[in-house]
Amino acid sequence: MEKLREKLGQARRFMEGVLGADKYRQYLAHLAKTHPDAEPMTERVFWREYSNWQEHNPQGRCC
Repeated sequence: MEKLREKLGQARRFMEGVLGADKYRQYLAHLAKTHPDAEPMTERVFWREYSNWQEHNPQGRCC
């Protein structure tokens, strides 16, 4: 049972990476490492800013 949970967790993390759902966690880790005194954006603000950035910098998207 424990191996199944481990495999499911690995699959979940893989899919989040493929879909880009882990970007906020990556942002938090980067911010903590490079700017430990800075206050991070909320997840909602992060995704809004990221979406705006994508709109102004289309790179490798189909649409």
